[in-house]
Amino acid sequence: MPWEYDPGENRTKHKGGEEAGFLPETGRNKRGQCPQSITHHPTLAWELLNTGVPWPPETATPEAIYNVHEGVVYRAEATVPGKSYHGFPECEQPGRKVPDSVLLELARRSDQSGHYRQFKKWMKLYLPDGWNSLSYQPKNHY
Repeated sequence: MPWEYDPGENRTKHKGGEEAGFLPETGRNKRGQCPQSITHHPTLAWELLNTGVPWPPETATPEAIYNVHEGVVYRAEATVPGKSYHGFPECEQPGRKVPDSVLLELARRSDQSGHYRQFKKWMKLYLPDGWNSLSYQPKNHY
């Protein structure tokens, strides 16, 4: 059963410009902003959600679904558990790290799509603990 993508029409703070990024920190969370290439194309957002890596993998209603697009790591969280999700760029937060097995799959996908260099840059900037624990050797030459 495919999940529904919740575009978050009322979440204008999550809609950015040309590139994915983050608003200045407020409180304990960075607020991710999706690029217009995703916010203006709900079909792409739906596809990224439904081809993503659910976490935990053994559950029918994942807490999060991860994917990578043009090297940027995205996380979707449930808006209606098991039915709809809203996605945004991912960065490490205290006590929350992208699982190693998920990062390995996202590295593989980035390599296959030709965006491994962008993935590496995103990881070093926003997921440094994950980058340091990642043991992936790209198949393509960058």
